[in-house]
Amino acid sequence: MFKTLILSSFFFLSLSQAHARVDMRWFTVAAVVIEDEKTQIMFDPMFTRANLWHWLNFSKLKSDQALVSSVLKDHELNKLNAIFVSHSHFDHSIDAPMVAQLTGATFYVDPSTKIIAEAYKNPGIKTQEVENLKSIQVGNFKITVMKRTHAHIRTLGINFLKGPVSKDFDFNFYDYQMGDTWFYLIEHPEGKILLDQGSEPFSTTVQNFTDKVDVVIQGVANRPSDEATSEGYVKQFSPKIFIPTHFDNFIFSFDPKGSFSYLPGVRLDDVVARLKKDHPDKKIIVPEYGKRIQLFP
Repeated sequence: MFKTLILSSFFFLSLSQAHARVDMRWFTVAAVVIEDEKTQIMFDPMFTRANLWHWLNFSKLKSDQALVSSVLKDHELNKLNAIFVSHSHFDHSIDAPMVAQLTGATFYVDPSTKIIAEAYKNPGIKTQEVENLKSIQVGNFKITVMKRTHAHIRTLGINFLKGPVSKDFDFNFYDYQMGDTWFYLIEHPEGKILLDQGSEPFSTTVQNFTDKVDVVIQGVANRPSDEATSEGYVKQFSPKIFIPTHFDNFIFSFDPKGSFSYLPGVRLDDVVARLKKDHPDKKIIVPEYGKRIQLFP
């Protein structure tokens, strides 16, 4: 009888593990949390906004600790295990060190984001350097880090905020240079997720690791065309779900309740309409602030 109970316990335990739920939540811009029942991983945390004084370089641009703490508490994000960023522009990296400090999560950094983290001079910010095409195990998630190039951001004919973060980084708006740019293949026993905040697909790199993914989460802010999005990862890796990000206006204000306006020129409705027309068998989900999207099973 005792043996039967033990075997039954193992059976039901393995059954529950085989059907672990995996969710995604979006917190404006490129900020995404992917989580199962035990592990939370955050990408590109950005709640702090730059105001006019920052753009004019009259004020330091640092993470707003009170705001970050409030968002983490309101959305139960205080048990994060890992933080990754796509690159070191402020709209991707600004709050990563503070989230690491407040939660104890490890901030996975490259040389540029490491400089930003170290500028806070807080020993509570744990960092670990990433290596291109190497995988990191976080709970049941395996995250493969892949390098890519960033699309040009041109302002008055100038390639805006390019190059690595300087070693004398001092929290000025224009100190948040691009640095290296990354995207991620996230593998879980329940399925595979491709997260790329870049608008142009880097499919050849991904094909070295997999020929199919279940979910694509992709930024659409600086895409060359709607066709490029439709003909990119969605066509090549045939995901069941496509989720656009980085479509909202991150200039000057953040609403903790989640209201936002669209980034000029994004035309998200056009992107979604094109994807639905070209891929009627796929689920195209526009995320809502802080709301769970069930990815698996």
